[in-house]
Amino acid sequence: MKKSLIISVWLLIIGKAYSLDLEPTILVLNQFDRQVPKVDSTLISNFSKSFFEFESTLNQLFGELDQVDNPAAWRMGLVKELGIKHNVNFILFNRIKHEEKRFFMEGQLYNTRSGGLIHHRKIDLANYVGGQINELNLWVGDAFDHKNREWNDNRESILFQNPEEIEHEKTPMGAAMRSLIVPGWGQAYSDKKTSAKIWAGTESSLSLAILISFLNYDKATTGYLKNLENYNNTDNEKEVAEYKAQAESDWDDHVKFNNLMIAFAGATGTGWIANSIHAWIVGPKPLKNIYQKWDPPSSAESG
Repeated sequence: MKKSLIISVWLLIIGKAYSLDLEPTILVLNQFDRQVPKVDSTLISNFSKSFFEFESTLNQLFGELDQVDNPAAWRMGLVKELGIKHNVNFILFNRIKHEEKRFFMEGQLYNTRSGGLIHHRKIDLANYVGGQINELNLWVGDAFDHKNREWNDNRESILFQNPEEIEHEKTPMGAAMRSLIVPGWGQAYSDKKTSAKIWAGTESSLSLAILISFLNYDKATTGYLKNLENYNNTDNEKEVAEYKAQAESDWDDHVKFNNLMIAFAGATGTGWIANSIHAWIVGPKPLKNIYQKWDPPSSAESG
């Protein structure tokens, strides 16, 4: 089922957030794949010194930075344009995406004067009670130096105190060992379906090429030996010439398919090892660092 997209736009004015002559203004864009109850009223209540202006006309203005070659400058023009239109100094963009019992949250902070990205935040958390609102509070609170211990306590309630003791069901080594046994198995184990099909198809094709080369090599060898025997056992000049030509042709085929067999075998072996290494690289990463802390004020002041 296609998820509905809900976008809230807040014009957030913060006094004393940064030590500037003029009060900085921040345009906050929230993009959620499902409705987060009471998000507007909760943020207004928690940040009482802020002024919010709500809109619903902006859609998909920012994307995932992992897919961008130069994330620091990829939206310069748009950021500057929005800064002029809304008369703001900074733009804060948040994305929340739910997946089964987890949710992913990404935050991007832009300076409208330069148009550049000055902070990026990305987390992957278990979907705890009130987690989306709590994470937004933490993000906005960190950005504007507004601390609340209760928010941190709520988050820590779902975190492992000793993450090094967590036993993970899937690991990169498990993926590598599976691909070492059967090409593509490790990628499938890591839910990388496309690369699993590519590796399995490639190694299967190379293995088939080895088999075909071997069959042709065996056929050429058998033919050569048979024609050589016939050549040695006849005195008929016409047959001698015929068997000689056939033997020479079979010898050339024998050499050609032998070389092809060696080349395909080398490619298959190299690919097999590369497939295992690739499975380890893209294998499931343990989520020991469940959230990332950052300190934005110093960089925001410098913008």
